[in-house]
Amino acid sequence: MATVTTREIMTLPVLRGAYVLGGSAGLDRAVTGVNVMEVPDIEDFVAAGELLLTTAYPVRERPERLVELLPVFAARGLAGLAIKPLRYLDHLPDRLAAEADRLRFPVLVVPDRTSFNEVIGAVLAIVLAEYGAEPGGAEAIRERLTGVVLAGGGLDEIARTLAGALDRDVTIVDTDAVTLGRGVPHTGAPDDASDVSARQSPWRFAITVAGAERGRILVGGDDEPSLGQRRLIRQACFAAGMHMAQALASLELDRRLRTLFLEELVTGPTIDEPTLRQRSRLFGWDLTGDHVVMLARCGTELAEPSVAAAARRTLPPTALSWTRGDEVVVIAPLPAPIPGVPEGVGAIAMGEHWRAALLDLGALRVIVSIGSTARGLADVAASHSAAREAGGIAASTGQVVVHHGDLVLERLLQSVPAPLLSELIRSEIGVLTERDALMGSDLCGTLEAYLGHGNGAEAARALYIHYNTMKHRLARIAELTGADLHDARTRLRLAIALEARKLA
Repeated sequence: MATVTTREIMTLPVLRGAYVLGGSAGLDRAVTGVNVMEVPDIEDFVAAGELLLTTAYPVRERPERLVELLPVFAARGLAGLAIKPLRYLDHLPDRLAAEADRLRFPVLVVPDRTSFNEVIGAVLAIVLAEYGAEPGGAEAIRERLTGVVLAGGGLDEIARTLAGALDRDVTIVDTDAVTLGRGVPHTGAPDDASDVSARQSPWRFAITVAGAERGRILVGGDDEPSLGQRRLIRQACFAAGMHMAQALASLELDRRLRTLFLEELVTGPTIDEPTLRQRSRLFGWDLTGDHVVMLARCGTELAEPSVAAAARRTLPPTALSWTRGDEVVVIAPLPAPIPGVPEGVGAIAMGEHWRAALLDLGALRVIVSIGSTARGLADVAASHSAAREAGGIAASTGQVVVHHGDLVLERLLQSVPAPLLSELIRSEIGVLTERDALMGSDLCGTLEAYLGHGNGAEAARALYIHYNTMKHRLARIAELTGADLHDARTRLRLAIALEARKLA
């Protein structure tokens, strides 16, 4: 391949208006390819001779990362860094130009109107044009391969174009070996026998996007592809990578629009229910019938694809899930009611299964809170608020799966002024809390178990202590508090004070 330099690349029409920010002494570095910086750890995915394009989106939170990366890029032999900064950065780091000059590594600034797709196509066209002998019409084939992607063509068309140029069977597969596109030579028959992915030893060529392998092009034939054919195959790999990158970008955009709509739905929509229903239908969602919002606090961030896969396995088919940092939100249809069974029982069972699925994904500690029933889309925001309230109560009381409808007492206590609650706790069980803190005992826990089970024998079994020990503790509690534990009203006051202590 003849040498094409960064200086020559800057003369391309698609880079009109670009200028050198720093490192002009390195403009004669050879360009052999193009890459796009889509991840902050791009240093693991670059190769010598590449011109690296970026909007600086991966480093928008810490632009100084660009300065730190320059020595790595220079050492790896990159041809240069071209930045389109205006979209995500207000300004470039002050030290960037000086570092580029020191390293003799060109840093270019390109206009905001610049299309990376056009830059990639133009650079590859001039680089590939320097190759030696290739199959007949190679230049036209290269242009067609790039044009297929720029015009929105698919992997089938790329495979057919390459198969016709090579006179070989071509199959494009993903990383799981699922066929994404196929092509047969003009002399071949388009039957299952021509699927080269089913053969034992096809010639394999990786398709990469931002340094990560996204699939492969499998080329048939008994003879190894010639150098000229390999050049066309690499061009096809790049075209397929461009198509996959566009598809991934489209999926990401769709995911963001979907999440924005769902966030609007749960935080209080400003539009009427018929419009909400119409928009949900456009996304292909069925939100008719009763639904409920579930919030899961996971203690760590979980990958969105993994959460979505777990939701498909665990939740009803029409449930919708998305992540917010270490929190996962779900809008799920309520299970069908069972005669004689409270409505919240089915929701609790669904929440327990969902919690187990999130723990299997690696969540550190999962609290699932379930909101009130949403009879329509306009009620989803209220269900979300109720789930948020229930989650706060669960965190205070040590519960892991809670339903808003089962927390009436806790919600009532939360509505009581804090000074009044403190007075209740102090007057009823203050002496017990002080004794526990001083002696390391658990008289409060013993009293709670006794009141919860209704008798000392059951409470003793629950606490794994002898019945005589339980009687001794109860006598001590009665002595310290002066309470008659056989009086119903006294027991009620003590139980409420213990619950208020948890929430406090």
